[in-house]
Amino acid sequence: MVAPGRHCPLHYRTDPAALDRAPDLTAETLYVIGGLYGNTAALGAVLELAADEVAAGQPAPALLFNGDFNWFNADAATFDRVNTEVLRHHALQGNVEAELASPDDDAGCGCAYPAWVDDATVERSNRIMARLQATAREQPAHVEALGRLPRQLRVQVGPVSVGVIHGDPESLAGWGLAVEAMPPRGETPPQLASWFRRAAVDVFACTHTCLPFAQAFTAGGRARLVVNNGATGMPNVRGDRRGILTRISTRPAVPEQRLYGTTVGGVHCDAVAADCVTPAWEEWFRRVWPADSPAAVSYGTRLRQGPDHGLSDADRL
Repeated sequence: MVAPGRHCPLHYRTDPAALDRAPDLTAETLYVIGGLYGNTAALGAVLELAADEVAAGQPAPALLFNGDFNWFNADAATFDRVNTEVLRHHALQGNVEAELASPDDDAGCGCAYPAWVDDATVERSNRIMARLQATAREQPAHVEALGRLPRQLRVQVGPVSVGVIHGDPESLAGWGLAVEAMPPRGETPPQLASWFRRAAVDVFACTHTCLPFAQAFTAGGRARLVVNNGATGMPNVRGDRRGILTRISTRPAVPEQRLYGTTVGGVHCDAVAADCVTPAWEEWFRRVWPADSPAAVSYGTRLRQGPDHGLSDADRL
């Protein structure tokens, strides 16, 4: 039997061909905000970035929260604050929201962790989920709203079609678009080519696996792109305590905010930094998740130092 936290429930399965449809959303600028993880500092930073674009005379970005926007927000006030704001915008279910809306004991945290993630990390994630579920049960209106969220969206940005998915094209918690699963630059595996063909998209924008990257491919004689934002609510690269969102736009990003990126069909696809670890938020985190708590043990080092992942690992273009 597969242990909770590694098990991927059948109802997590998705069909890439379901993305081959009319756009669910059309935007000049799209922010894909995956893995907010209940971080209110990151949420504020994202809203500020969007407001700055409007202040500069640009169109208001469409904000799409790509799942796992809950995680650290295990106290009632923060759970309410995060979900109230996020649900004002476009949002997809991640495995966290799926397990809040319809808990599955066999799924545990719903992460479907691969073998390279150690058992202790998996067990701590299951404990975080159990605590978050207890908080969610006291806020049924939010839980009901989370249960209604879609699991994939097709977005049109200029001439480019974007498939926004939490995990990979076949599973809400899939790891097929993790950086660890990527081929050498210049190669397009048959599975990935099939996903692009069946979904009929130019770009897959994903999250789930927590480490960011962008990599270009060719499929069906056309340029394609996979862009994974890692996490908006946690540091993403070594020595940098900022979160990352994916900005896809007919207009270029502010150079000071852009970490790396490329263009597809003349549309800019960039990793953009967002502050996520502020003194006030750190104080809140220590209060809600003290030093011996599962979240502090699993994520404390990453929040202080970033993961063992550099910009050169993320920029695979």
